Amino acid sequence: MAKYMFLVDLNYCISCRACEVACKTWNDVPVGRGVRWRQVVDEVLGEGDGIVKYSVSLACNHCNDAPCVKACPAGAMYRRTQDGIVLVDTSKCIGCRYCVAACPYGAPQYDPVTKKTSKCTMCVDRLSSGRLPACVETCPTGALQFGEAREIAPKGVRQILRFPDPWYADPSIRFIPKEG
Repeated sequence: MAKYMFLVDLNYCISCRACEVACKTWNDVPVGRGVRWRQVVDEVLGEGDGIVKYSVSLACNHCNDAPCVKACPAGAMYRRTQDGIVLVDTSKCIGCRYCVAACPYGAPQYDPVTKKTSKCTMCVDRLSSGRLPACVETCPTGALQFGEAREIAPKGVRQILRFPDPWYADPSIRFIPKEG
């Protein structure tokens, strides 16, 4: 089976947050409890005439060396060997939040009501039926893309400004930097 990866083109993300809404809707992510599996981050860098603004859609990066998996004492966080997708078995989650502390990308989300952690599943249910993740399918500009790692990886760079160093976890995401 293929290993998957996200690609974010910073030239086309318009911060519409359709990806956030699609994720919450498809996955029944709780509203009003601070749980956000996918979120758009707006960045402004520079000063005066050198200001650059970009938006980037981020979620779990389904890391090849996932710190959340290593940090979980209950074995609730795991990485599927067949496709590299990192998932949470909520029946095993003890709510300790070690995964939250270990993830440099802020992907695991603690729900204060259920006292469990959850995160982006890369829409495994949709993938198994040949569909794209809900966030990707909904993106109106094509800024958020998805595919097999061997096809996506050469299209972008591993790191952008203010994104944690990828050496730590080897995330399954690439970026097309903002031009200009």
